[in-house]
Amino acid sequence: MINVKEVEQGSLEWFELKWGKIGGTASSGLRVKSDTLFIDILSQRGEEFEFVEGFENDATMRGHDLEPFAREYIGKFVGVEFEQTGWLQSEDNVLMGISPDGITADETKCCEIKCLSRKKHWEILLKNEIPKDYVDQIIQYFTVNPKLEELWFIAYRPESGKPFIQKVTRATEFDLGEKRKVEVPQISEKTGKPIASKWVTERLLTTVADACKTNMERANELLIRIEKAEESSQSNF
Repeated sequence: MINVKEVEQGSLEWFELKWGKIGGTASSGLRVKSDTLFIDILSQRGEEFEFVEGFENDATMRGHDLEPFAREYIGKFVGVEFEQTGWLQSEDNVLMGISPDGITADETKCCEIKCLSRKKHWEILLKNEIPKDYVDQIIQYFTVNPKLEELWFIAYRPESGKPFIQKVTRATEFDLGEKRKVEVPQISEKTGKPIASKWVTERLLTTVADACKTNMERANELLIRIEKAEESSQSNF
């Protein structure tokens, strides 16, 4: 993994660095059976960098203002110092990267910070779990950084006085929508003898480690497909 420290997140150089790459949010496309991610990355790689000014509202400004305080808070909670950096680039696949909210000097721990609205924050507190919307980002951290041992997720809202904090490791399990059919033996209530089995569908939990392996495999397949499309387009001119 390459840690790009000299680029500030939100800068023009940062946006250019991310051009044609799969970051934390876009990584969800690796688990979707469609051409959306393929076309998006192919089109970016096929054209010069185009800066599009990001949409900013009160919520995004609030998150930007509170992030340093949240990073300091989670650092003290864990007992480490989370540093700011611009971009983590995978050395296994040129497409894969992520902009971390914080990373330790030895690169074995990262933090993902969310500074949410009152309603969303308390929903997390009540459910006491990381929302599914953020799971792909978390998996991307581990996929990009082979050194990563712990990811600390924090939902930080000073008004509530109650942050939500959860540690994630490669052994942590998430519901990624995987399912399997299981044969369940049946016993007749009348005779007490076995009868035709019943097939039921159950949801499977996937470890972060397994999800990382799958995502990297799909990213490699995507890169091959993109490179073939680029070669084909060049031969047409």
